[in-house]
Amino acid sequence: MKKIFLSTCFMVALCAGLKAQQDPNYSMYMFNGLFINPAYAGSQEVISLMAIYRDQWVGIDGAPQTANISVHTPLKQDQYALGLVISNDRIGLANTLNFTPSFAYRLKIKKSRLCFGVQASFAYYYENNTAATLASQTTGGPSDIAFAGTTRLFVPNFGFGIYAYGERYFAGISVPHLLPTTLAGGLGIASSNQLVSRMYNAYIVTGGYVIGNRSSIVKFRPTVLLMYQQGLYKNIPMFDISPALLFIDRIWFGVTYRTGGNFAYAGQAVAPFLQVKITPQLQAGYSYDAELSALNHFTSGTHEIMLGYDFSYNKKRFVTPRYIKYF
Repeated sequence: MKKIFLSTCFMVALCAGLKAQQDPNYSMYMFNGLFINPAYAGSQEVISLMAIYRDQWVGIDGAPQTANISVHTPLKQDQYALGLVISNDRIGLANTLNFTPSFAYRLKIKKSRLCFGVQASFAYYYENNTAATLASQTTGGPSDIAFAGTTRLFVPNFGFGIYAYGERYFAGISVPHLLPTTLAGGLGIASSNQLVSRMYNAYIVTGGYVIGNRSSIVKFRPTVLLMYQQGLYKNIPMFDISPALLFIDRIWFGVTYRTGGNFAYAGQAVAPFLQVKITPQLQAGYSYDAELSALNHFTSGTHEIMLGYDFSYNKKRFVTPRYIKYF
């Protein structure tokens, strides 16, 4: 089905947060930090595979749809780790396929680890302008030459991150994109005064802590994500605040509150989520975003599904199904 260009433009104008959405937002970011921080690689201490599908703003033609898969593992010398994220992001007439390999160097400090990570991203950007349905096609007016062809670009970038974690906590900071690459064509780097689509640096800070005794039937885990990026409303950072309860070390139930709505610190969405450890190796999760911004008149919400599996594992981790990695 062809995308309706005018509807997509209306959606972009209406939503204050969309102009800053260079990368997909995940409501269940806390279950796999590799999407936002390369230093997260290897932190599960096993070969860990995870897939996520996110259908954003259901009911709006041309709204974002994202599918991705990630894998990461420590190496035999476990101070090193490797990771890879493959993602496909579709919004409006544009589709971006991204390969992001990462490398982490991990220091063991008592019962914690301090990790330093780097990543390279290789994005293939494809914009099919011929799929647009224009007003001139229904009124019989002249066609717009801007929508007569397609755009194909290779857009590289790189980023870095720092990640620290122990049994009950994690904290991280990352900058996924360091190069202000543009969609003007070729491999050019944008200057600050260029009026072209460009990649802005996003500075992301995350943290979380588990409260409760190891033997407790219910534990409490608040997590937070802060992101600052040019283009946000009045340059105010966005926050994801995600309190959650863990039942019998197997079932997470929580809610994410995301700012970035139509006004300063206004809510953009509330997203309850559920994650279940089906077996010691298999986990599944679901999140539903209820829109709080002006878009709530046009969408029935956002759905996010995740599935994870740990392939190779050590006896210490899986000697009992009561053992769980909190982050």
